[in-house]
Amino acid sequence: MNNAVQLWDGHLSVITRPVPHVQNPLQVVIKITYSAVCGTDLKILEGKFPCEKSIILGHEFVGIVKEAGSEVKHISVGDRVVVNPNTSCGMCDNCAKGRPNFCKFEGVKATIGIRRNGGWAQYCRLPAKNAVSLPHQLSFELGLLLEPMSCVVHGWNLLQPITPDAEILVCGAGSMGLLFMCMLHFRGFREVVVTELLKGRQKIAQRLDFGFQIVHPEILISEARNAKQDGDEDWGFDIVIDCTGDPKTLEQGVQWLRQGGKFLLFGISPAGSEVKLDPHEVYAKELKIIASRINPFTFNSTMQILQDMGERYLSFEKLGMRTFQLQEFTAALEVQRSGEISKAVFEN
Repeated sequence: MNNAVQLWDGHLSVITRPVPHVQNPLQVVIKITYSAVCGTDLKILEGKFPCEKSIILGHEFVGIVKEAGSEVKHISVGDRVVVNPNTSCGMCDNCAKGRPNFCKFEGVKATIGIRRNGGWAQYCRLPAKNAVSLPHQLSFELGLLLEPMSCVVHGWNLLQPITPDAEILVCGAGSMGLLFMCMLHFRGFREVVVTELLKGRQKIAQRLDFGFQIVHPEILISEARNAKQDGDEDWGFDIVIDCTGDPKTLEQGVQWLRQGGKFLLFGISPAGSEVKLDPHEVYAKELKIIASRINPFTFNSTMQILQDMGERYLSFEKLGMRTFQLQEFTAALEVQRSGEISKAVFEN
């Protein structure tokens, strides 16, 4: 049988279904090894991000091909795979212009774990094109981080060029903030400050032992106020990366940026959010405000980055991740929300 955690009309429950089988020649069925809880999943459960009324959540997962349709050529039964939950038609105007993350016909309408059943289960049937062979150099544990890290890499690419001496602020030390910290350290950046509200997440960030400064946001708010009063125009950062999704961070980040600075809007704010910005400050500093949306063209290339970083950076233990059984979903979600861990992982 196939146990799964289903969201129905805002409520989660464990259900049992028959093991799925392929229904067309271009599908596969995956026996799931690990599936993770993303910050977006928590926003869905809080009603701050849209999804289907009845859905098995989970868009970060890895496993083994159990069954493959007759026309599937790139993977076979028994292969280890990682799932890219995002898809595109390849034919609409946006796809033709190299913007598959804005695909008109598939795009968000077909996202696995949000619009189609996903990985909080023991088995998942999905289009074969969303399943990517996992190189033997990558463990299932590292493979589970491929989807979120591919989103980080897209944001990283959008920020380029970054000077080697850049002073960088990362807002939020949840799972995505931690991955940005790992990427920054791996790329050689050392002048990094990280803000985080929750003490548990502060401790996880400190345990990475990168030498980055981990502070409560109020510390920076106070420093910015003092710098303004003292006329200190050198205080601030060259780059601000927001992983919180809190609209207030954009307001503060513009004030915290130096001249020529860049703000990366990475965390997802609820639709309809509003911020108050001073356009003159944006103009006077010649700031760039950049938004990053999922992972166009970075999924496969991120495999090499994961191999290069390895478990020195990306082990479950280092990143404050913890495994649970599917039936423990309530405890898993609670402990992730508390900040005691960065990410809950369901293990089959």
